[in-house]
Amino acid sequence: MILVMGGTKDARLLLTSLRAAFPAEMIVATAISDYGADLLRKQGGCTVLQGAMDTAALTRFIREKGVRALIDATHPFAEQATAEARQAAQKTGVPYLRFERPPGQIEAGDGVYYAADFAAAAKIAARLGKVIFLTIGSRHLREILNHLPEGKKVVARVLPDADSIRQCTSLGLSPAEIVAIQGPVSKALNIALFKEYSANVIITKDSGETGGTPEKVAAARELKIPIVLIRRPPSPAGINFPTEIINALKKIPQ
Repeated sequence: MILVMGGTKDARLLLTSLRAAFPAEMIVATAISDYGADLLRKQGGCTVLQGAMDTAALTRFIREKGVRALIDATHPFAEQATAEARQAAQKTGVPYLRFERPPGQIEAGDGVYYAADFAAAAKIAARLGKVIFLTIGSRHLREILNHLPEGKKVVARVLPDADSIRQCTSLGLSPAEIVAIQGPVSKALNIALFKEYSANVIITKDSGETGGTPEKVAAARELKIPIVLIRRPPSPAGINFPTEIINALKKIPQ
C-alpha cells in the first residue's frame, strides 16, 4: 500500500501517475477538507481518507495497513502536516518522500515585495495600500487580520466550500468581502477581480505555477498594484516530478 497525504492539485496529478505505474497496488490518499476529499473521489483511482491525521493516527494507520511508503504531497505551507508525516515515517521506519511543486522563481522588484511570513506580509501591505486583496486561502486569514491596523479593508479570495466561508465569516468578513472561487485563475480573471474590488495591494503565497502565482503577479504588474509574496517555510528537500517519485518507489520492496 502507498499512502499519499494531500488534497492538493499536485497530489491529484501525482495520483494519476501512480495509478498508471502501479495498477495492482492499493493507493490511499488523505485530504483534510470536504472539498479536497470530493475532488479526490471524483478523480478516482484511490481510497480517500478525510480528516486531519496527527503523528499517532498516521503511525497507527501505517502499522495496521502495512504501508510501504509515505508520500507527503501536502501544500508547501502546510508545515504541521509535513511535520506529522515525517515523525510518523521515522517512528515506523517507512520511506518518506516529499513531493513538492517548484517555487515561482519570481524576482523582487517591479512591484513585487517578499515577506518572511504572514505577519510580515500584513505589515508590508499596510504600508502600501488601504484595500488589501488576499489570495492566501482561509487557514492563515487570522494571522493577516491580527497584524493589520484599523482602517484597512480586506477582501479574501478563498475556495468555494463551507469550511472556507465559515472561517471568513467567523473572523468578521462580510459577504461583500469574500470571493469564493476555485483557483488557479487566469491573468485576465485576476485583473478583473482586482479591479472590481478596487484593490490597492495584493497578498499571496509563493505557491509556484500550480498555485497560479505567475498569473497573479502578471495581473498586479499590469495594473501597477504592489503584490506581497510570502516566502515558503523551510521544508525537507522535495521531489518536483511524478517520474522521480515513481522511480524512488520502484526501489522500495513491496
